[in-house]
Amino acid sequence: MIKFSEIYKMFSYTKLLAILLIIMITFFIFSSIYTVKEGEVGVLRTFGRVTDFTKPGLHLKFPYPVQDIDVMNVSRSNLIEVGFKDAQNAKRNSQNHESQLVTGDDGIILVDLLVEWRISDPYAYLFKVKDPESILKNSILSSLQSAASKSTVDSILSDGKTILQNDIKKDIEKNISGYNLGIELLSVKILDAKPAEEIKPAFDAVFDAIEQKNILINKAEEYRNQKVPAAEGEANKMIKEAEAYKEERINKAKAETDSFNSIYKEYKMSKEVTKSRMLIEALEEILPGANIYIMDTKNGTLNNIPTEEIKGEK
Repeated sequence: MIKFSEIYKMFSYTKLLAILLIIMITFFIFSSIYTVKEGEVGVLRTFGRVTDFTKPGLHLKFPYPVQDIDVMNVSRSNLIEVGFKDAQNAKRNSQNHESQLVTGDDGIILVDLLVEWRISDPYAYLFKVKDPESILKNSILSSLQSAASKSTVDSILSDGKTILQNDIKKDIEKNISGYNLGIELLSVKILDAKPAEEIKPAFDAVFDAIEQKNILINKAEEYRNQKVPAAEGEANKMIKEAEAYKEERINKAKAETDSFNSIYKEYKMSKEVTKSRMLIEALEEILPGANIYIMDTKNGTLNNIPTEEIKGEK
């Protein structure tokens, strides 16, 4: 005869096995369902080998360890900061000397750099190299120092910052292209650049002088812009007056030439009359209003020449 205690013990074992079975079934169900959100890619592995890339949505898979899934966000921008702890409050990390750069003119500057990147190839990011973010960070530091060594302090602290950013970005892309990290570099921004505290007063004095120089240059340009148009206007006026005078002289010369040709034509037809007429006109021009008398030495006569009548005949 079976005792009550044995029945209770058998029932307890059965209950425990049922609970364990329920837990295992629940685990298998939940481990077989996964969700890929918008902007993400699911990398499905079967016995450790990549077998599929799943798109956004709800998916099923075999439970672990048969299949496993890595969901990667390929649309999110990731940040790497150099020189400060937090990109939002920009508090400098005094214990980190990554941002201390030696320039080509042996100066020392402190730079806050922000690099933006995203995952472009989930497979390469997961399996091609170990710790791709660390490789990217080291490449950033190397490119930052290399670009700074080719620049001067004045250039980096003034208008050369944009050029330095572009040089750093190109150098990083060149360095990581051979590693196949599965990473796309989006942007490189220098948020701040300033000289080391020990030499900051000297640089402040230099930049004050540069700013004063620029102010004087701008004033000189403004003065030039005021005077040059006036001078050009005066020059144009003189040129036009000279051209008008030239035209006047040319027209006058043409008129005199026409007059001379006309007189010469009359002279050829009647030389004596023309000579007398020219003589009288010359006398009238020299002695305006005078009575002119011409003596005929051959006949001994004295004739009064009415010049006004001659003028009227012309």
